[in-house]
Amino acid sequence: MTKNDPILCVKNLRTELALSSGAIEVVRGVSFSVNKGETLGIVGESGSGKSMTALSIMRVLPRPIGRIAGGSIRLDGRDLVQLTESEMTRIRGREIGMILQDPHTSLNPVYTIGNQVIEALQINQQRGGLLEKAISLLKKVNVADAARRVHAFPHQMSGGMKQRVVGAISIAGAPKVIIADEPTTALDVTIQLQYLELLEQIQQETGTAIVFITHDLGIVARLCHRLVVMYAGRIVEEGTVDDVFNAPSHPYTVALLNSVPHVDRKVDRLYAIKGNPPALHEIGTGCSFAPRCPLADTRCKTVSPPTVPGKNHGQGHFAACWKTGEMA
Repeated sequence: MTKNDPILCVKNLRTELALSSGAIEVVRGVSFSVNKGETLGIVGESGSGKSMTALSIMRVLPRPIGRIAGGSIRLDGRDLVQLTESEMTRIRGREIGMILQDPHTSLNPVYTIGNQVIEALQINQQRGGLLEKAISLLKKVNVADAARRVHAFPHQMSGGMKQRVVGAISIAGAPKVIIADEPTTALDVTIQLQYLELLEQIQQETGTAIVFITHDLGIVARLCHRLVVMYAGRIVEEGTVDDVFNAPSHPYTVALLNSVPHVDRKVDRLYAIKGNPPALHEIGTGCSFAPRCPLADTRCKTVSPPTVPGKNHGQGHFAACWKTGEMA
């Protein structure tokens, strides 16, 4: 691995769920990379494959129905897909951490906050002075009165404080990559901003790469360097945040951006994308967004679109669409 290689590189990842009706591909040929100190945003509606991609990277798919059917996930040059479960156990937390979206279910209600942070430290083979290290971690994520809070139970803390604790657990092993799966969903706006500032601070201090999964395009604009837009298990657009926001090159991306309300625009009715995301077992051979797309024609509905350069031809800006060159 050379100095300029990405710390995390996902290539042609395919993930399946084996259901009674047959195997369904929920992640369909996803490829992206993240560099040290970079934040990559992944956006899309519920069911677009964002969380399943994250679970695939962590190798914690639901058992026994979930499996990685193809592709590679290289962390610092090593393909995680090829590792045994015992080898992955040594990597989770220590080299790649994950912040889940619901802190209420991420923490065990019968153990103190300190117990759970200390467990993360022990998993990462840290020894000696663990209580002091746990308090130090809580202070690092701005938990007020950490020396007292370390003895509290999860139900004695607010949602915002619990999410900070989950963050402390995720960085206990000083991972190279943090996957944050909608970590601000349960937080109010003020705490959201504080949490995002905290992630930025951690990244600046450690150089950690962050994969940030969210529905909130405002957070993407605030936090992320590059952006991946997913729909029906596939990436439909990728580029820098500026490229994607200023020159969206896939009709789905345009629709997502139009769905964001603007305080300086007076409208009678907020924009909504017509229709619903497709059931994955019903996806045909054409573009998955075609049934909802105002630009779709017969070719869109029958032939899978190529990946082409984005409208402003920015380096690394691509869209999987037949109509990119025709969009205004």
